[in-house]
Amino acid sequence: MKVLLINSLFGKKVSGSGQHIYNLWKYLKDKVDFVIWDMENVGYINIPKLKSISFYIKAKWKKIPKDIDIMHIHNPKFAGLFEKEKGNILTIHGDYKRELEIRYGFLAKPVIKYIDSNISKADVITTVSPLWARLNGWKWIPNMVEISEIWKIEPIHKGNIFKGIKPGKYILFVGRDEPVKDYPLFRKIAEEVWRQLEVKSIALGVIRENTDYLIHAKVAWKVVISLMKSALALVITSRHEGFPTVLLEAWASGCPVVARRIPPLAELGRLFDNSMLTFGAEGGGLVESAVLKLTLLYHNEAFRKYFIARGYEAVKNFDAPVVADQYYKLYKEVLR
Repeated sequence: MKVLLINSLFGKKVSGSGQHIYNLWKYLKDKVDFVIWDMENVGYINIPKLKSISFYIKAKWKKIPKDIDIMHIHNPKFAGLFEKEKGNILTIHGDYKRELEIRYGFLAKPVIKYIDSNISKADVITTVSPLWARLNGWKWIPNMVEISEIWKIEPIHKGNIFKGIKPGKYILFVGRDEPVKDYPLFRKIAEEVWRQLEVKSIALGVIRENTDYLIHAKVAWKVVISLMKSALALVITSRHEGFPTVLLEAWASGCPVVARRIPPLAELGRLFDNSMLTFGAEGGGLVESAVLKLTLLYHNEAFRKYFIARGYEAVKNFDAPVVADQYYKLYKEVLR
């Protein structure tokens, strides 16, 4: 069985979808002959808004090897690469329509129309989101995380942390500096948490000017996990998500999660009761609602430990070897 995996990113230290594909490759490489097409071996133009489209164009120019049995594409924007004579699987990690609308406004409409026309070429569509699977009739194969690797990592201790930051006295943001992640909302939450609780904040993946209460940094993946293990909470402010890797990493790290109540995360909260606290516009607004949840965690250690335990229980369902095996079964079904 020979499978061509296509995504702009691939690897343990890159984006959520890149890590997902890395784990898929790692746990099935002894059963499946994988070929990887990513930006590193296909090429791209290194300009932020041209990376994906330039990768797609370069991939279009490449010849699909004749001995490929299955094309497994991990971004609907690249669905135009599918070939009729192959088994075609599309995995959707994010809400591509919402993401394009946020990024490009009305200019996104023709792009979305083009993507939708190509998605129909897939024999099977999977999604990491149980909500999208239910609403669209797609197959749910969830996101995954290497639990054993996370458990090996020690928490950050007082002497190894950023200056002025104490274990248990900071909240975390982990994500790209893009509109969909809504870092500006986290910044407002950080300011209010500092004002009310004197709890500081760390934004990982965003480089801006530091303040007395908010530090910005880009660090290695192991440091991210170490910081999660000593944080008061991870705060997810995204305007849209599918099944974010940082959520799984936080669950496995024993880090409580306070997440914006967007539909896909609300669905996960429904399936895995009390695995996270969510905030909406109630109580005066998003900032006020988030700070209220963080205040509960800060002042009630038993309450915090309960959510940590519920996160541990939830993440057991998404260990990488278990989820990767679901893809292996799907590959065999497609080739029947």
